[in-house]
Amino acid sequence: MDFLLLLGVVVAIYGVLLFFDNFFKSCMRYPYEAFLKGTGLSVKFLRLQWHTTALNRSIVKWSTAYPKLLDLNFSLGVYLSILLMPLASLLIIVSAFHTKSSGKTSSDGAAGVSKAVAESVSLDLLIPGVNLPLNEIGYYIAALGINSVVHELGHGLAAVLEDVPIKGFGFHVMLIIPMAYTQLDSDQLNALKTWKRLKVLCAGIWHNLLLGAFTYLLFVTTPVMLSAIYRVNESVMVTHIKNNSPLLGARGLEEGDIITAINSCEVRNEASWYDCLLESLHSQPSYCISPDFVHLNDESVPISHKNDGLIECCSVDNTASNCFEYMVDVNEEDVALPQHMCLNIRKVVENSFGYCHQKPICSEGHCFKPMINNFTTILQIRRDRKPDVIYIGHPADLTRTIRISQFVPKTSIFRPGFADDIQLLLKYVTVFALGLSVINVIPCFGFDGQHIVSALLTNGLVVSRVPQKSKRDVIALCINIVGTLFVFILLTKVFWQMLFKALWHQ
Repeated sequence: MDFLLLLGVVVAIYGVLLFFDNFFKSCMRYPYEAFLKGTGLSVKFLRLQWHTTALNRSIVKWSTAYPKLLDLNFSLGVYLSILLMPLASLLIIVSAFHTKSSGKTSSDGAAGVSKAVAESVSLDLLIPGVNLPLNEIGYYIAALGINSVVHELGHGLAAVLEDVPIKGFGFHVMLIIPMAYTQLDSDQLNALKTWKRLKVLCAGIWHNLLLGAFTYLLFVTTPVMLSAIYRVNESVMVTHIKNNSPLLGARGLEEGDIITAINSCEVRNEASWYDCLLESLHSQPSYCISPDFVHLNDESVPISHKNDGLIECCSVDNTASNCFEYMVDVNEEDVALPQHMCLNIRKVVENSFGYCHQKPICSEGHCFKPMINNFTTILQIRRDRKPDVIYIGHPADLTRTIRISQFVPKTSIFRPGFADDIQLLLKYVTVFALGLSVINVIPCFGFDGQHIVSALLTNGLVVSRVPQKSKRDVIALCINIVGTLFVFILLTKVFWQMLFKALWHQ
């Protein structure tokens, strides 16, 4: 519902803008129209527009600085765009009819592989408040804006290189989505030879691909580039804890805590943080403790059975303790220990000689396993220069209520959020760059693919086989109709799924 609320606020803002736009046009028509003309601004229904010719000279200057290099660059863009077109079309077709599985894996090898391939190629729309956090909407808008500017800059540079005049450059803001545009002389563009026209038409797609490759490289190398001011691949830092987090408290976590390990799993970065949490759930920790500790701290009561099938040997009022099972090793000498005993969890963790959940073998002491259900586990969260935090619960409690950073500042001058913000923006730009490249190359009305198909059909080889221009236009129209149909099916399916999820699953 957050997305619907945001949408309502944006529509209300546009309503206010339209009201004042009409008001000024009726009361202060001439000075207001002079203001709009001077700034290039215009207000329309759910859309703001800004147009300028101030950048024309800069684009001409950039395109003539290295003409041979740019010509080679745009020629390579044509080859890759044409190669990408059938792949993107196939991806759209598969995604339009693919239904996500329930998560069960097929026992048949070939079926499993085909299902995995289908799952990996399915497309999805990224909408803040639906399948993206609403607090990341700034990164969302910035990434779209950057990709749109780079895309249109590619068209502009290629057009000037082929002597096609630029009439202007500008921005549309549809609701909250920014879209740049370059206004070219369409008559001179259509008069170009096929190869030159393709270089102009494919330049935007190619620039998005280059941008995606560049930002991905920056994303991967960010930890190295920031290693002078941040400690990376050593630990993670807690940057935020929600007020409802069960980890809050006198013995819980605090913002700024540096976490080095969870149970026996070392935490070095964000990926290992999630891996360790997952391991703690799938592999319940067991502890090596001495017989003397057991005899001194055993608080057992007569054994009973819980409804979930587990054995209970602790008093109901003894919430700090849990029933432990003695894991007998066939190679060790027989010791006088009961199979089940009630022990204080914190004391067990703090006085253990190590873990034995991988193999029930201890170099010192004996192996004891806590009797807890599969939905909870014991987490010993090790902190740098602070006592360990011991938590009994589900690991998802940490992922839902705690935000961590893999960038630990070396000094208090820098905050971990700075590096995280950079990486998050780079991630958004990369994803949108690749996504917009795929979408734009599809033969669909309103996309670059529509004009690329028309240009390809003016090729000499095609003209020799289909000399009538009317027939070539019909072929282009049919291809674009089919492409548009599949895009419409995909968008309808994705929007319906997201609307259903927003209305019924929140």
